[in-house]
Amino acid sequence: MEINLTNTVWPMCVLRCNEALKRLHPGEELTITLAEPELLDNILPLINNKPGLQSIKEHKSGSYRLIVRRKTADRDGSEEKENASLTVKAGETLHGN
Repeated sequence: MEINLTNTVWPMCVLRCNEALKRLHPGEELTITLAEPELLDNILPLINNKPGLQSIKEHKSGSYRLIVRRKTADRDGSEEKENASLTVKAGETLHGN
């Protein structure tokens, strides 16, 4: 799933992001594209306060991209501790809880 919030103002960007996160199933990824660092500052706490989400932040040529993944649950119901599909590269920041 992907949402582009480059032309979306606050608070609509936060509302759209929250709605997309609610629809995110275990194992799925959401890519969020933003232009303003202030909007990123509003969206990151939203992601970091939701249990079971991991995110990677990228900054390239004036825009920001967040890749958010909802963790899957093991058969015993516990969340996975590590996700090999989210690889952190140089210049990226990993966020998760």
